[in-house]
Amino acid sequence: MLGERIAALRRDTGMSQAELAKKLGVSPSTVGMYEQGRREPALDTLVELAKLFSVTTDYLLTGSHPEDLRKLCAQVLADRDRRKKPVLSREELAVLVAAVLMEG
Repeated sequence: MLGERIAALRRDTGMSQAELAKKLGVSPSTVGMYEQGRREPALDTLVELAKLFSVTTDYLLTGSHPEDLRKLCAQVLADRDRRKKPVLSREELAVLVAAVLMEG
């Protein structure tokens, strides 16, 4: 999952594995291992990847964008308010979102 996202972001930006490796200060084979899921980047490398690709570390790790979750939460709360009866409380919604992120 993480590796697939790294590979997709790299390809989307037209960058080769060698170019990404140079920017990260690692070998091209290390980038290949990240993309194949045979190795995981260190925390500082993960942060650098997020900066390079202009995404959040949440997106790299889970595939979810914080904006998507905010929109989902807002929609559920708006639906609840229109019905004048609780669909989910804010606390239940928070637990649901946390569970979805953990499954990611």
